[in-house]
Amino acid sequence: MSPKPPGGVFGQLRRLVEVFRGGTLLAAPEEEVDVAVVLGTEVLPSGRPSRTLEARVRHAARLYEKGRVGLLVPTGGLGKHPPAEAEVMGRVLREEGVPDDAVVLEDRALNTWDSARLVAGMAEKLGVDSVLAVTDPLHSVRAVAAFERAGLRAWAEPVYGSPMWRGRWSRCGQFVREAGALIWYRIRYGVGSRSRP
Repeated sequence: MSPKPPGGVFGQLRRLVEVFRGGTLLAAPEEEVDVAVVLGTEVLPSGRPSRTLEARVRHAARLYEKGRVGLLVPTGGLGKHPPAEAEVMGRVLREEGVPDDAVVLEDRALNTWDSARLVAGMAEKLGVDSVLAVTDPLHSVRAVAAFERAGLRAWAEPVYGSPMWRGRWSRCGQFVREAGALIWYRIRYGVGSRSRP
C-alpha cells in the first residue's frame, strides 16, 4: 500500500478494499510508538472473552513480550454481558504475564469513536501522541481514522489471527459492515474529513 494514501472517506474506502483484497497496512516506525490500544469487542456470558477479543488481546500481549510497546491500553465498556470489555482484556493480559503497571484500562467506550476520544484524553495526560491500534485488519482502517480525528497519530496493528479475518464469510460480512461504518463515521463524527477537529 502507498505510504500515505489520499485522505477523506473515499481514500479510506479505497484502503478498505485494498485490505480486503489482501493488501497490507502501513506499519508504524518501531522507534516512534510505545503504546498499543487494544480495541474491545464482544464479551460472552459469564465474562468470557469472545474468540475475536481473545485474539486481539493475545496479539497485544505478544507485542509487549517482544518489547515492541511498553504500555497497553485495552478499551471497551460494558456490552451485553458484564464485565466491561477492558476489564476482561486486563484479566487475559495478566494471564499472559503482562504486569499490571504496563496496562491502563479505558472501560467506558461503547464504540470505536468513544475509544478514540477517550484514549486521546488519557494520552494527553500520559504525554503520548501516537498509538498502535490493535484490532482486526478491516476494522483497522476505521480505527486509525478515528484515532487520528481524535488528535493522535495512529498506526494499524492488524490481528490477522482473528476469526473475523480468517473466516471467508466473516471477512465478507465485516467488509460490508466497515464500509457502511466508514460512511456513518464521516457523517456522525467527521472521521475521514481532511482536517482535525
